[in-house]
Amino acid sequence: MTPPDEADPLFERHPHNPILTAADWPYPVNSVFNPGAVRLPDGRTLLLCRVEDRRGISHLTAARSPDGVGHWEIDPRPTFLPDPDRHPEERWGVEDPRLTFVSELDQYAVAYTAYSRGGPAVSLALTRDFRAFDRLGAVLPPEDKDTALFPRPFDGRWAMIPPVDGLLGRAHLDLLLAGPAALGGPPSGDRGAPGRLVGRGEDRSISAPD
Repeated sequence: MTPPDEADPLFERHPHNPILTAADWPYPVNSVFNPGAVRLPDGRTLLLCRVEDRRGISHLTAARSPDGVGHWEIDPRPTFLPDPDRHPEERWGVEDPRLTFVSELDQYAVAYTAYSRGGPAVSLALTRDFRAFDRLGAVLPPEDKDTALFPRPFDGRWAMIPPVDGLLGRAHLDLLLAGPAALGGPPSGDRGAPGRLVGRGEDRSISAPD
């Protein structure tokens, strides 16, 4: 058996170590970190970055590159701002996006942290082009974050997996199932009913599209 220190690394840092910082941003920000990444159909790499403004409130901004290394085109203004009037769970910002392409919908699902006085919750949005977004609302209550959506349904229901339970960092591996209508599909009569998310022994309301 190959010793761990001699095994091939699972990941290797690019020799040019490409990093985007606040100095690269086309408008004044405090810091840039925690992006979600995806390869677009035209071959470009897109990063949806968490960007902290001068108040300490975070939003999301898209950056696109032909090779994922350089020549970044950063949106000249925030791509995805908090919307506290319609989504009070976003009052203190939106953070830490996780991107999944959902082929059945021909859209990208953005699982992100919505932050408010109650703590971090997980919200979902759908987009085709990372310019217009359809917010589905909060799907996991505080304190949950950093959740990923599986790219395909299981027995007609969508699944999410949150790796961390609360700010104390207790690991868990719960499978959360939502009915088809939760991601824009036709209504379902089973336990994963439209507008409900099921997990850890209890139902959680979500805002499904009409």
